[in-house]
Amino acid sequence: MAGVRNLRIVGLTILVLVLIFILHRTGSNAASLVHAQLSDQVPNKHHAISNNGPPISNDAKKNKVDVSNNLVDSKNDEKTDEAINQEISKDKSEEGIKKPSTEKETTTNEEYDPQNDLIKIRSLSPMTIFSKSYCPFSKKLKQLFEKYEIIPQPNIVELDLHEHGAELQTYLLEKSGRKTVPNVLVGSSFESRGGCDDFEAYHKNNEIIQVLTDWGQGRLSVSKKDTPSNA
Repeated sequence: MAGVRNLRIVGLTILVLVLIFILHRTGSNAASLVHAQLSDQVPNKHHAISNNGPPISNDAKKNKVDVSNNLVDSKNDEKTDEAINQEISKDKSEEGIKKPSTEKETTTNEEYDPQNDLIKIRSLSPMTIFSKSYCPFSKKLKQLFEKYEIIPQPNIVELDLHEHGAELQTYLLEKSGRKTVPNVLVGSSFESRGGCDDFEAYHKNNEIIQVLTDWGQGRLSVSKKDTPSNA
């Protein structure tokens, strides 16, 4: 019995010593960890701490930026970063905006001037035929003029195909006295020289060459093409 009791005492003593040793080691490690954390929090007067390498100088820190989606995270103070990011965003937005061409808008929005348009049209030839592509009387008159050699050739304006045909036709009534088509203008005058019926009558009376030459005031040469006698 005495021997067993002694063995128990020895065992308990060893166990107590092991526990004391373990507690001592644990306390030392905890103290080291606390010391290391306190050391990390102490600011360095000469260098900034880098997470990925050796100490970085203050100048290098200012110049080192982390660019993500064209924005800056430079580790500077928040006001400085915000100002830089605003400038970058401003430059990017201005770069993406292209000024539209104003030339087309000016042309589109410019008020139509039938007077200027008529002057330009009349300047192209001493003789102008205002027509409509689907009009049977216009087609008949154009076929009639094909029997004549007219130099320079008449300028034919199809009002139904003209961008401002309706406005121009209304202005022609004011200037030439005729709104319907065909409407023939010759020479420097804006007076209408007639329509299909008028020129058919001139043709039957062999007067087309004479009237066109007179109205053309020397700027128009007119002759009849070689055609059958019943033309």
